[in-house]
Amino acid sequence: MKTKIYFPGLNGIRFLASMAVLFCHAEMNKHCFGLPNLYADSFVGGVLGDIGVILFFVLSGFLITYLLLAENHQFGTINIRHFYVRRILRIWPLYYLIVIVSLFILPQSDFFYVPGDSETVQTHFWPKAILFLAFLPNIPYALYDHVPFANQSWSIGVEEQYYLIWPAVILLSLRYRKLLFALLATGAIYLLVKALIIFSNLSYPGGFDDSPVFQFWFHFNIDCMAIGGIAAYILYYKKQRALRFLFHPATQIATIMGLTYLTLRGILVEFIGFEIYGVLFAVIILNIAANPRSILKLENSWLDYLGKISYGIYMYHNLMMLIALKLIMLFTDLSFGNPLTEALYYVLTIGFTLLISAVSYHGFERRFITLKVRYSPVVSGDNVNQLPSDTPKPVADWPQTVKPSNG
Repeated sequence: MKTKIYFPGLNGIRFLASMAVLFCHAEMNKHCFGLPNLYADSFVGGVLGDIGVILFFVLSGFLITYLLLAENHQFGTINIRHFYVRRILRIWPLYYLIVIVSLFILPQSDFFYVPGDSETVQTHFWPKAILFLAFLPNIPYALYDHVPFANQSWSIGVEEQYYLIWPAVILLSLRYRKLLFALLATGAIYLLVKALIIFSNLSYPGGFDDSPVFQFWFHFNIDCMAIGGIAAYILYYKKQRALRFLFHPATQIATIMGLTYLTLRGILVEFIGFEIYGVLFAVIILNIAANPRSILKLENSWLDYLGKISYGIYMYHNLMMLIALKLIMLFTDLSFGNPLTEALYYVLTIGFTLLISAVSYHGFERRFITLKVRYSPVVSGDNVNQLPSDTPKPVADWPQTVKPSNG
């Protein structure tokens, strides 16, 4: 018997995360072409794209951990092989489509030329290609020059590497009743290794942050996924004191204000900046997903749909914004920097991205997503609607089991 679990608002969070990355890259795209842009702004170029990815990481850690806990609770174990099959069916088809097109097809056309990046696609081509095809895109991201239109896949690689070990970590830690310890240890070990890398690369030419080892580890944000896992642990096991504190209106307001201030000011402390954002995002995710009195609510049909196609938005947007930019440059006399051109650029970029993401979702990705049900003892997300209406409710049904603080 399958169990279905659905958290309201998570698709809305996915969409907002993908759009944060899109807006950052849209300005970076103009920067590459030497056009007026906001990429140097501490908000746009400094944190917007990074925190969009961190939001994805925290959300992934929260949802994956919660679903694994539910599976273990209901069946007494976690089917690791089926977990891998589910991740492959959801992630690999679109990933490999983008990687193959970006490496082998688009570089053959001058239309898809990106200044500063396209010139170096052939440099170290086969090492880059092998790493991309081996699902290790975060390694060429740290070692080599960027590959246009596939560069954003570095974060997909990080998530897949996290997925590779996480079911075993959860299963082993549950066996020894050390789940919270494992989650905290993951974050502590990550930060310790980061500190050691920084210390050992202080004399690196250009500074430690130019070191490929640092760049790899700096973006290998499994500690942010562990933060999401801690949020799942608190919710799944209904840690009452923690939930009442996290769901209190004062905590919500402080979190929203803190996140707004840090983001708009472009503040990102190099050593623990991602972790600070990760904690704030975890609080917001918990409230949106499980607090009936959440200040922020993202559950509506539009955001739900846009969240469903958010993987496509993330993977296609770099290509679509280049097409939008080239069309404006080739077929209009408009100059960048004026409001009309900027509005047209964003309308085309967002319009093209949403269109191709919707087509990809329904015509390509959905074929694989529906297959996941065969390998899903606990069903969530898009596949919930495939189950009969009398399918049992979640193992841990938050609104019926915990009373939030009245504040």
